[in-house]
Amino acid sequence: MRVKIISKKILCFFLCAALLACLPGMAGYAAVSDNPEIEIAGEITDYPIVMLPGYSGCRLYYGDSPETGECAWAGITLDELGPNLLKRIAEIGLGLGALTLGNAKLIAKVLGEEINRTWPYMACNPDGTSVYDIHPYYTTPETTNSQWLSDTDNDFCRHDREMAGIYEDYVGKENLYNFNIDWRMGAESLANQLDSYIQAVKKYTGKDKVNIYAISHGGQIAATYLALYGDKMAADNVVLSSPAIGGSALASDLLLRKVEAQEQTIVKMVEQVTYTEEDYEWLLKATSLGFLDKILNALVPNVRELMGYWPSIWDFVPSAEYEACKAEYLSSPECAPLVRQSDRFHYEILPTVGEKLRECSARGMNISIITGSGDRIASGSLDYSDAIIPVYSATGACCPPFGEHFDAGYVQKNPCGGKNKISPDRTVDASAAYLPDNTWFSDGNYHAWTYFSENTKYLTARLVLTHTISDVYSDPEFPQFLLSENPSKSLVYSFGGTLPGFIDENTDTLLVKNVMRKANLRVLAVKAKGADIKADTGAFGVKIAPGETARIPVKIRNTGDKGYAEVTVVYAMNNVTPLNYRTIGFTVE
Repeated sequence: MRVKIISKKILCFFLCAALLACLPGMAGYAAVSDNPEIEIAGEITDYPIVMLPGYSGCRLYYGDSPETGECAWAGITLDELGPNLLKRIAEIGLGLGALTLGNAKLIAKVLGEEINRTWPYMACNPDGTSVYDIHPYYTTPETTNSQWLSDTDNDFCRHDREMAGIYEDYVGKENLYNFNIDWRMGAESLANQLDSYIQAVKKYTGKDKVNIYAISHGGQIAATYLALYGDKMAADNVVLSSPAIGGSALASDLLLRKVEAQEQTIVKMVEQVTYTEEDYEWLLKATSLGFLDKILNALVPNVRELMGYWPSIWDFVPSAEYEACKAEYLSSPECAPLVRQSDRFHYEILPTVGEKLRECSARGMNISIITGSGDRIASGSLDYSDAIIPVYSATGACCPPFGEHFDAGYVQKNPCGGKNKISPDRTVDASAAYLPDNTWFSDGNYHAWTYFSENTKYLTARLVLTHTISDVYSDPEFPQFLLSENPSKSLVYSFGGTLPGFIDENTDTLLVKNVMRKANLRVLAVKAKGADIKADTGAFGVKIAPGETARIPVKIRNTGDKGYAEVTVVYAMNNVTPLNYRTIGFTVE
């Protein structure tokens, strides 16, 4: 029993380290992939692409120039933080031992001290200005195009390498421009810089417009830019991937010390970005790791002096929690300038974003939003999300509390010309979105990882590079509501003879696709809640090879009267236990 308890504590500690290392900059994470090159149909637009990274995705230096200055920030990685933590492993061990008594303060103190020690130049003053002379490494079009960065061994300034690799195949590295910023600063300040940068790129390339691809925090900056400068019509295609337009509940959960870390979600996120085909989530299903919550909730006071006055942190706080957070942390008169700029973002700029995006769209700008959905916020808030950004924050759409569904009598917020805008699993009302006809939701896609699912990867590339998709009705392969096809999800399924996500009483086939690259799977059973569905999987199940789709005969005897059903497929991978499950919500017609 002693060994088992200690192993849980160690797992807890490393999950905490993983959360700290991955969550802030995960939108800029570049995994090694063996994905084949893809072919993009349609004429490629003749515009340079400006790429905006996720939070903390830009390297910063302290000093006079990139060549002579000292690196102040290279990202939260265990390469940076790990050595300092290892020097204090004895204290961490004592903290783990104390956790049985509910004491996480020692580990939080160690983590906080080493975070402060590892990044000493990153602090801001209470007014939101930088304590030290900090700059992003390269900021001009001449020094931020991917060709120059590659030629000069400055690849660390290139953003979202996976998607960038696709763009480079079609427009060349010389036409990819990497917007580098001091991401600690506020969204309005960074949007002002983006306006200047876009004008400089246009002048440098001789083009009258640019295309924009922005992820996570970059999406918040791009949306703020469009709200302030969209009338310049300087962009052609604009694609926002999991944009943090209205912030993240992760920020308020940490500031208000109400984190309830969703360990299983964190593990699934790691599985997805590493293309893991084995299911490790079951390791945690019977394990309570409340210790992780205690560590994270105790951490904030230990890093407050370093991070507490970053303006970007305050733009990330959702409006519903903003005043409570501000009252606790920014009550000092010294904070007045920071409060003024943050108030302006929350109360003057953010409320206009939807209207401004629609105005730009009406004038011919092609703006698209793609976000993950279907998962709870990793820090515990009851929001449907991509695990980091709530659906409402990324898109303006409305959702019920996590775990609930719109009932059969629910009427969508806006008529949208008679188009149905309620997701098949009845968790998203897209009629309330900023752009109801130009927003895609991918159930099971994690934060800004459009590349890691085949359907969202192709969709994103086409939206950035071409004009072949004008809205969610342009191509039946890319409906408004998608399912993640990442290999870690193992399979996707729909009923034949009807739209994906719907069940018709005349349906006689379940289409099951194995989205893995290596593993065979065997469908053993199909279960349903809310409908009486019988599937003929045979005595030994239905074997499906990687990339293949099986047609499984089904009989639907009763579709119920609630308009909603959950269908679970039980399967094994390579005939190895434990059994695996995927559950998808369907609208019953």
